[in-house]
Amino acid sequence: MWKFYRDITRFAALFALVCIPIGSLTSATVLFGILGTPVGLLMFHYFQKEEFYGYYNLGYTKLKLIGTTWLVNLALTPVLLLLSFIILKLVRLGAIAS
Repeated sequence: MWKFYRDITRFAALFALVCIPIGSLTSATVLFGILGTPVGLLMFHYFQKEEFYGYYNLGYTKLKLIGTTWLVNLALTPVLLLLSFIILKLVRLGAIAS
């Protein structure tokens, strides 16, 4: 089950990284929490669709896998948002040279 979470979150993080130049670090973090899981699921469905059979054979339903992944990513988003605020504050103070 954690392999599924890792795969989906890797795709969601890639989506967030692509969104940073378009918006900002804060908006990319929010997009990671809200839209990252659906985008990750679309990418997982496109690239690794056959793995759902393995999870089904282990007793995990799609709903349980998706729900757990989304809840963990939503719980992780405030921590990432706090980190992005700290990084942006350090950049504004000049502690991190850009």
